[in-house]
Amino acid sequence: MAATGGPRVEGDFLGFSALSKCGQKGTEKRKRLNRNKKKNWKRHSDVRDVEDFLEDVRLQERTAGGLLAEKEDESLFFVDTGNEQKDSKVNKRVKPLRIDLILQPDSKVPVPKDISSHQVPNGKKLKRKRERVEKQEKKGILPRSERLLRAQLNQTKKAHKPEANNNPSRGFYDLWGHSNPLDSALEGKDQWYLEQTKKSRVKRPERLNKKPSQLPAVEVAAPGASYNPTFESHQALLLEAHEVEVKRLKMEEKLERQLKLPAGAEVTTEESRLQELCEGLVEESDDEMEEKESTEQQAVAFPQRERKTERQKKKQKEAKFLKARQEKEKTERLRRQSLFQLKSIYASLKSRQAELLRRKKLREEKRKLQSLQPRRLGRLKYQEPDIAVLLSEELTDSLRKLKPEGSLAKDRFKSFQKRNLIEPRERAKFKRKLKVKYVEKRAFREITQRERCCKMGVTPPTAAKMDSCLHTKLLWLSVIVNTVAPYQHLALARGFLFIVDVVKAWLGSCYSYD
Repeated sequence: MAATGGPRVEGDFLGFSALSKCGQKGTEKRKRLNRNKKKNWKRHSDVRDVEDFLEDVRLQERTAGGLLAEKEDESLFFVDTGNEQKDSKVNKRVKPLRIDLILQPDSKVPVPKDISSHQVPNGKKLKRKRERVEKQEKKGILPRSERLLRAQLNQTKKAHKPEANNNPSRGFYDLWGHSNPLDSALEGKDQWYLEQTKKSRVKRPERLNKKPSQLPAVEVAAPGASYNPTFESHQALLLEAHEVEVKRLKMEEKLERQLKLPAGAEVTTEESRLQELCEGLVEESDDEMEEKESTEQQAVAFPQRERKTERQKKKQKEAKFLKARQEKEKTERLRRQSLFQLKSIYASLKSRQAELLRRKKLREEKRKLQSLQPRRLGRLKYQEPDIAVLLSEELTDSLRKLKPEGSLAKDRFKSFQKRNLIEPRERAKFKRKLKVKYVEKRAFREITQRERCCKMGVTPPTAAKMDSCLHTKLLWLSVIVNTVAPYQHLALARGFLFIVDVVKAWLGSCYSYD
């Protein structure tokens, strides 16, 4: 073994050494430190020899299962008696799999036995379960999973023997005769089944056998819609159409009343909207600022809760217990009294049963009525078409003069919607992608330029000398001035108008006047 402070000797047993692996070099200069101060204890103290010793001890525990100095000689050494003859076949059978070697633990440190339950996930639950299983095993009771496994092992499967098909007493028949028992299965089948090589159809779901609506496909028109109706039937149909129109007018009036502006309200315009947006841009007066500061400085007085005395708490607790006891006594008294009310309870149950039966009938009737009404299949609701009826003066005594009313295609389309075959739809609205561009002709441009310049108070130049860029700037300035002019009382608007006047003067000086 090497001396303390020197390098480790390679001849140590199994590469282990209880001494430090490396020491300080003698050539290093010793630092002069003040060890009386507590902050220098950990910072400048050299504990490498202790760490090396502990690391060596941990390595021995992992690889050898403990310190080598405490091991017996039999566990560390063996007597070499020469090469033994090894059976390769036996070794192949005994050799473990590679995956088993990988999964074996590489440390020989035993697992600690005294692990607290809180250090393991669900430790308390597993501990109680383990104790319960141990108690049941002592009594001879096995857990359910164990009983099921043993029952499966005890079951003996009987070998299935196919039945012999050599029964001499079975019936015979003439294969080419008329009375073939195999044809009895084909009796009552439809033509499609017989033609398609005896193939059975796929079973349809029950919901596909039900119609989406119980309404008839073609509804018979009212008697008043005939080309030569009676007076009573025609007047009845006119009255029905009149009621539909009155109902529609009432809905329109209701919508107008809801969208009508309240009394005293004004319609929002561009000027009012701009004025609302400009509010708050002007600085407020000092008086208003002082009022706001004074209101903010006022302290809010929070209500203070008075602490209860011990006597008050005791009385409140006694009152709470007394109330709970009284409620309990009341519940017990009512329960005893209910024994003498069996007749009334039976009558109430009977009336409730009758009420439930009545509600059930109402639900069934409502369900039947809903089956006759169109359902909402999409975004839009179904709307009844207008009643096709002729006025009294439009009725004629000849089919040649009869005025056509309604459309067969529209009637079929509405019938599909009413019978829940298709959803109500509306015509798609396509937006125009290309915008219309208005171009002012050259011959008309000079007239419009002069008119605009006269409105702005600028001397109109000739069309040949008018610069298009300046013309655009003047046009935009005129629009801005006309927009901001009504708000000259605002400070921001006044400053903006002043800037506009300066720019207008500069643009006017850019023209070459005739």
